[in-house]
Amino acid sequence: MANVETESLTRKELDALYKARAKEMRLQLTSFALMIFMTFIAFGLVALDFNKYFVGAIIVTLAFVQVILQFFYFMHMKDKGHDFAKLFILVGMYFAIAFIITFVFIVWIGTGGIQ
Repeated sequence: MANVETESLTRKELDALYKARAKEMRLQLTSFALMIFMTFIAFGLVALDFNKYFVGAIIVTLAFVQVILQFFYFMHMKDKGHDFAKLFILVGMYFAIAFIITFVFIVWIGTGGIQ
């Protein structure tokens, strides 16, 4: 049974579509492998018992990189036609960062951080 999307395509167009999809799959698998590797790095840093501030900074950086990779390769934000979703994600990130800064500031003031 033929796919409705590919029924009217020529052989040359089908080959180009196959190559494009194969490239996309390679990028997704590479991204997935990179994210698994970064997760192992994070676990390794915790297991090696380094300075907690150093480990925390590295883990937050690795988490940020993983979020970006997931947005682009698994949520297809690099493709055209996702502008509305990108807007919602950016607004959500803005509010998340604002809430984090606010709560850190409240906790810092509440514990006597500013004298």
